[in-house]
Amino acid sequence: MWMKSPAYAVMLIAATLAVACTDNSTTINQVNDCGLIREELVGTWNFDLEAATRSLKDCTGLDPGQSGAGVGTNDFPATYSPMDVFGSDGSTSFKLQSDRTDAKNDTADPELTGSVQADSCVGIVRLWDRTDALFFQCIGSFNRDTLVLSGACDSAEIDTDANGQLDTSCSLDDRVRFDASVN
Repeated sequence: MWMKSPAYAVMLIAATLAVACTDNSTTINQVNDCGLIREELVGTWNFDLEAATRSLKDCTGLDPGQSGAGVGTNDFPATYSPMDVFGSDGSTSFKLQSDRTDAKNDTADPELTGSVQADSCVGIVRLWDRTDALFFQCIGSFNRDTLVLSGACDSAEIDTDANGQLDTSCSLDDRVRFDASVN
């Protein structure tokens, strides 16, 4: 009798979970796949950030004194080509990496890094701004029909001691909208 009780308890728990999984008000695991494929990300990317001046705030890291500094988007629009697109070894995303191919290309290498999730089409990119010597951090959604990543930049990362490593992160006092088209 005691041997059957644990088996019945396990069956009861499994049946309860099965009902919970199919209940219309409860979703335990739902896969929504946007259908993104690598080919849709390969090409020349044109990034256009809205013309804006923002202040850094809530800085953390090596130099929190960066809070209050002004930054602008004068280095944009920007063209990046070719975009190196490769699969992530740790998530369901495509990694992005490229340098600018227009007149504002400089020594930052690479000048764009990021990823776009293959299942949700959500993307996060980091864009080098030569004038202010920082990377803008931007997040958005990739539209497969128009091949445009749209969203906003809300923070920045800075190498304040010029050793080649980002060491200070700051929020922007207001977001900066962007659109990035793939041709």
